[in-house]
Amino acid sequence: MIEEPISHKLQSQNWGFLFFMICFFISIYAINKAPKLLSGMTRGIFRSNNRESIFAEQVNNELIIKVLLCLQTFILLIVFLFVFFTDSPVWSQQIRDKAIPFLIGAAALVLVFFIVKVLLYNLIGNIFFPKETLREWNDIFISMIGLSGFVLFIPTLFMFYMPDAYYTVCTIYIIYVFFVAILLIHKVYILFFPHKSLLFYFILYLCAQEIIPVYFLLRGFGYLFNII
Repeated sequence: MIEEPISHKLQSQNWGFLFFMICFFISIYAINKAPKLLSGMTRGIFRSNNRESIFAEQVNNELIIKVLLCLQTFILLIVFLFVFFTDSPVWSQQIRDKAIPFLIGAAALVLVFFIVKVLLYNLIGNIFFPKETLREWNDIFISMIGLSGFVLFIPTLFMFYMPDAYYTVCTIYIIYVFFVAILLIHKVYILFFPHKSLLFYFILYLCAQEIIPVYFLLRGFGYLFNII
């Protein structure tokens, strides 16, 4: 008997099963341990006035649960990118063979992107805006990232195990990203620039805080394509 190496597809399915199990247990843990926290995070995103969230009841291990939820979203995003590049009929076989090094770099880029965003939010917020407003925004931003894991879990699962759902799930991701972007821009305007006279500063803020970081993120992905 000649021992044959395990196929790349089978290896990826094993890793995918592990990642989905981690995300599943994170979701179950959050639902069982902090249902009030999850409902409060959801209300905070869609509430027009978030002043109430400042005095919301604290939940045990709230920080740990939020970090786990953000980790879940991060894992699902990496799995999505992996399937996007390995199962797509658009990309060449050369790019598919280098999917793993690309994903390592992409994961690092996305992680740095979110860290920089949080740092910039707090730096600019502490200088120009009240602390209560900054806290509200941080709660909304973290809640949006954390709850995205619940929204994207099933679509990512289908995309990983059902190749026929590739284009449908990609469409869902695009629509969801636009929805999140519009919602966050609306929240920025409501919290930081509630007066029409501040519209010019709102546009400057979007350019400096939202558009420029995204531009550098896309440039980073382009750089990865060139070196891999």
